[in-house]
Amino acid sequence: MFMRLVGLSLAIGMGSAAQVQEAAQAQEAYPNRAIHVIVPLPAGSAADGVARIVMPAAEKLLGQPIIIENEGGAASIPGTARAAKAKPDGYTFLFGTVATQASNPNIFNKLPYDPSKDFTAVARVAGQSLVMAVPKVSGVKTIDEFVAKAKKSGNMSYASAGIGTSAHLSAELLKLRTGIPLRHIPYQGGSQSVLDLMRGETDAMFYSLAQFQPGLQSGELILLGNAGETRTKFKSDLPTLRELGYDVVINSWYGLYAPTGTPAEAIEKMAAAVNKALTEPAVIEALEKTGTEVYASASPAEFQKFTDAERKRYGELIAAAGIPKK
Repeated sequence: MFMRLVGLSLAIGMGSAAQVQEAAQAQEAYPNRAIHVIVPLPAGSAADGVARIVMPAAEKLLGQPIIIENEGGAASIPGTARAAKAKPDGYTFLFGTVATQASNPNIFNKLPYDPSKDFTAVARVAGQSLVMAVPKVSGVKTIDEFVAKAKKSGNMSYASAGIGTSAHLSAELLKLRTGIPLRHIPYQGGSQSVLDLMRGETDAMFYSLAQFQPGLQSGELILLGNAGETRTKFKSDLPTLRELGYDVVINSWYGLYAPTGTPAEAIEKMAAAVNKALTEPAVIEALEKTGTEVYASASPAEFQKFTDAERKRYGELIAAAGIPKK
């Protein structure tokens, strides 16, 4: 009996010690171990490139490793869903995009995550202006000429890197604003779509300036306008489409999100680290080499408001364009 009581006492003591140790670890200043950032796109993608520039700089400020995990494919859905279902303890984040947070929820009938409920905005990171290009062989030199030609032809096309992408929706917005008929030719990525545009196999495309560089340098592509809210610093002589009389404004953007329920301390510290990293000259220079512009810093609340507004705007555009849900 005595030995059983001693054993019980020891077990209770060991349990108490473990609980005390666990409580002590929980009270340690955040972060106290490695942080995982899920990029729901393949390694080498534009989003992955931005994440691998910004997050290492944030890592130095936080004092703990930040491990980037790529999970691409299926329109970024699997990786985003994994992030949504992660334990909300401040050690898993999503490197989200306009697709994961704004267009996918309006394109797919059923997603394994709900961005409005499953994620909390942390930090707005960066974005890329979308510019409109046409092949030189088309003979078109201005947006007015393109619209006139499209109306007369009735059979012109535009390419995109896939259904629901910013490139796709930019062209659909142009169609809505002008009433021109354009056939959508979606590709499984950007490289081949740009090559076909250069050869004149499609008539137009919206994409980032960096992706069009080979065609611009060879003289096989001509830019007609910028779909950003303001002119891009990388080509300041290119007017926005709004300046040219066409109310077409869409940007491709990236930001950091946390699973809903993540402690406020973790969100605030990560947001501060990312925003500080985005002021570092080396980070800015590296991003600009990819044609990516750093956004003005935003608080988590401000970025949440921006995300919600973008989701609503994309939903209205997709509905107005009559894009069928998958």
